[in-house]
Amino acid sequence: MESTPYIQTDLPSNQSVLQQKLQMKLDYLTSIQSAVVAGDDRQVYELLDSQKYDLKIRQKSEAETNRPLSVLVDDMKDELSHHLGQKLINYLSEKFPFFYYEETKLGVFQLYFGNWWDRRHFGILDPLSVKFIFNDDEYEKLVKAVELSARGQRYNAQIIEDTTRANETLQKIVDEQNQRDAERTQLLAQLSASEERGGLFGNRGQSEQREVLKERLKHLDSADAKAQTVPALIAENNTQILNYSKEDTILIYEQRAITDTFGTFEAFQQAVGNLYEEYVGSLAVASEQGGV
Repeated sequence: MESTPYIQTDLPSNQSVLQQKLQMKLDYLTSIQSAVVAGDDRQVYELLDSQKYDLKIRQKSEAETNRPLSVLVDDMKDELSHHLGQKLINYLSEKFPFFYYEETKLGVFQLYFGNWWDRRHFGILDPLSVKFIFNDDEYEKLVKAVELSARGQRYNAQIIEDTTRANETLQKIVDEQNQRDAERTQLLAQLSASEERGGLFGNRGQSEQREVLKERLKHLDSADAKAQTVPALIAENNTQILNYSKEDTILIYEQRAITDTFGTFEAFQQAVGNLYEEYVGSLAVASEQGGV
């Protein structure tokens, strides 16, 4: 019996395509390495996100992404963030002199507002995206303080006023102690007289009167018990008032620092929003002039 020949699988060679793609990756990593060694942060930013660089720095209307290549250094972001943070923070120390940075771990920069006591933790600085990532609550507090300041008001004015009024109410309970003592003496005398008159056969009116006297005495006892806690409550409220006042003072310092540097809060917000363009753009200008 004659055998039938099997069909052989014939795969075309893709060596040239594979070699090209491998070379692109090697070229990319070599370019990153060269830029880091040369301290050319501008090129590093372009290599990390060419689309963003083209759109914001070269002002192109459209740009292609190089994400398939930049993913090669994703596992080195901490090291790259630390490297880029050095020049960036030097730049920011002049543009935003009221911010302070602390590298809590490699490439992670905590952001603080001010060099005064009780300065606020305000967020983080991301050197890779050249961006301040503000703490939402703290930033909104500053925004609200600026709005209130324009009307001559302070951020915590209302809560300080409410807490002060609560302290006045509490203090009144203590101040009325002598009045309660006198009333208690009178009530006890009335109750004793009522019980002596009524005896075992007191009428209904006398019984109801005694219940009213006893309820009033309970009310006085409750007020006396509350008066015992008043000093601690007032002290707690005073601590809160002090903390609110400190916060208002810090917010005033922050607003003054911003206006001294930028003139207006709106100009500060604009500078924050344009940070990538301004900083990386300055690197591009320096590169064109022969610097790094």
